[in-house]
Amino acid sequence: MKSLSPILHILLVFTSSALLSLSLSFSTFGTVALASTVAAEPETVVAEEETIANETTETEDTDVEAEEEETETLTESEADKIAEEIVEEIVGDVNEEEEVIDLDEEKEESNTETAEETVTETTEEEEEKEVESDTAEEEQTKEEEVVDSATTEEEKTEEEVGEEEQVKQTGPFIDLLGETLLSLEMIDDSHAQMRAHLTNDVLKGKKVIGLYFSADWCGPCRQFTPELVSFYEKMNSRRGKENQFEIVWISRCRDYNAFGQYFTHMSWLAMQPELALGEGGQKLSDKYKVKGIPTLVLLDEDGNVITTDGRNKIPADRAGIGFPWRNPLVSVYLTVFPRPLRLLIKSSIVDMKRKVLLTVKGALGMKATA
Repeated sequence: MKSLSPILHILLVFTSSALLSLSLSFSTFGTVALASTVAAEPETVVAEEETIANETTETEDTDVEAEEEETETLTESEADKIAEEIVEEIVGDVNEEEEVIDLDEEKEESNTETAEETVTETTEEEEEKEVESDTAEEEQTKEEEVVDSATTEEEKTEEEVGEEEQVKQTGPFIDLLGETLLSLEMIDDSHAQMRAHLTNDVLKGKKVIGLYFSADWCGPCRQFTPELVSFYEKMNSRRGKENQFEIVWISRCRDYNAFGQYFTHMSWLAMQPELALGEGGQKLSDKYKVKGIPTLVLLDEDGNVITTDGRNKIPADRAGIGFPWRNPLVSVYLTVFPRPLRLLIKSSIVDMKRKVLLTVKGALGMKATA
C-alpha cells in the first residue's frame, strides 16, 4: 500500500497538467503512462529485495507481499482505466468545443450568406426600380417629343397656310413660270446653294425678261452660254438701265443632277426643274414655237413677245446697241401709248377675240344642226 501513494500522486499530477493544456492527444498520454510505469518499477524492485531478505525470517510476509503486488497490479490497471476515462473526457470536451466552434462558424457562414442574399435581393430591387424609373422617364420624354413634334407640325402647317395666303400671286409670269424661281449662290469653289424666290418679287422692275431654253448635253448650248453670261452682265451694268434685264433658264436637261451641275455656269434665275423638265417646259416650247436649242425668247414687262431670235441677235450686236431689238412699229406704239393705255387696249383686244371665237363656234353649231 505504501507504493500506491506515489502512483496516485503521479496520476493526479498528470491529470492536472492534462486539464490545463486541453490539447493533449492519446499518443502523449501513452508516453506519460509509460514514464510512470518505469518510475514505479525501481520501487517494486526494492520491495522485492526487502521481501527476499525477510524470507528467511518470516514466510508469511511473502504471501502478504505477493498479495500487495497483485493489489499494485490491479491498482495500476484501474489507474490506467481512470486515466483513459479522463483522457476521453478531455478529448470529448475538446471535440465538443470544436463542434461548438464549427456550429458557430456555420451560423456565421449562414448569417453571411443570408446577408449576401438580402443585399443581392435589395440590389436587384433597386436595379429594377432604376430600370422602371428610366423606362418611365423615356416614355415621358417620348410623349413630350411627340407632343412637341405635333405642336411643331401644327405651327409649320399654320405658317405654311399663312404663307400660302400671303404668297397668293397673280400676273402673266405666274402663269408662264410658276409661283417661284430659283437662284444659285456659290458657297465656295465646290459648293453651291439654291434659293427659291417669289416670281413677282424677283421680276419686279425688270423691263426685259429672257426665256433661255438650253441643256447640258447640247454642244451649241455649252458654247453660247458663256457668251450670254457676258452679254447679260454688260446690259445690267449700263448707266441708267442697271438690273433691268433678267433671264430665266428653262432647262431641257435629262435629270436633276445635270440640272444642278449646269446651273453653276449661269448667273441668272431658273424655272423649277420639276416644271421645266415636265409639262411646264413643254408648254412654253409649244407657245413660243421652239424648234431647237439654244433658244432665247425676249419678253417685255407685260409678258409680250419682243423677239424669239435672241440667239442670233446677240452675236450680231455684242455691244447691245439695238437691245432689245424691238420691231420699229412696236417701238413707236410703246412710245406713243403709255403702259396703262396699252394694258387697256390689250384687254379689249383679248375680249374682242373671245367674242369672235364664240360667234364662230355658234355659227358652226347652227350649220351643223341644219
